[in-house]
Amino acid sequence: MPHATSFPQAGRQEIELNDRFTFECSEKCMGNCCRLITILLDPWDIEVMSRYLKLPGTEFLDLFCSYDFGTTSHWPFVWLKHAEKGCCAFMLPDGKCSIYPARPRNCRTYPVGRAVKIEAAGEVPRLTERLFLMVEKNRPCLGHDGERVWTVKEWLAAADAFKYYELSDLYLALVHYASETLNCRAWLTPNTARILMPLLFTPDLLRKKLGIGEEVMDHETFYRRRLKATRVILTEMAASFGFGPLAGQDSADQEMSLATRLRQLILPDA
Repeated sequence: MPHATSFPQAGRQEIELNDRFTFECSEKCMGNCCRLITILLDPWDIEVMSRYLKLPGTEFLDLFCSYDFGTTSHWPFVWLKHAEKGCCAFMLPDGKCSIYPARPRNCRTYPVGRAVKIEAAGEVPRLTERLFLMVEKNRPCLGHDGERVWTVKEWLAAADAFKYYELSDLYLALVHYASETLNCRAWLTPNTARILMPLLFTPDLLRKKLGIGEEVMDHETFYRRRLKATRVILTEMAASFGFGPLAGQDSADQEMSLATRLRQLILPDA
């Protein structure tokens, strides 16, 4: 999964939105959940964090992230590099988070986890989800000993998780479509996949390339439209290799540059 979070030896207790649980972060263990952990990032995570830090997307990736391409799908995936090997780069000396308002989706929802299965990867994906409460066996987390009682729905709402879930699901649907409908594992190579990096992870660079400023389109709209555009571009790429719904069809846009095609897709009325 390109945006799962790895919690070593975590126990999982399945829960529903109206279930109650007790959790309150403790000063005694603050920051223990922010070290030696693999936190994979969605495009929206990266965009929000880089904007919060006022960094270009490419600089944010260079400073704080590692990325690779799946061994079978060759799909690009990104994770926080410092947290994987030690302390998260954003952890303050007291264990608190220096980018707390912009923290990634999986950080903001912990200890509630979510597993998603895509049933149909359309523009509005149809999916089933499972929520679970994570109990770390190897981490001295004292949060469950606190006195604050939450419903799962209250916890996720306080973390603004539902918006993150919605935008993450759009990305997950795109990955599912590329894998299952376009069979990207058969034709997508790491070199080809690099074309996707600006579309997914450096929207500021893409805006500059296409001449679409923030006054023209807000961040969330640009996110939604560029994912839709990525879906079209992938479909057209797959067809050139003989895969997907357009395989065997002539494309009228074969001579169009990628930048022109993207602008046409993102700003169809321009």
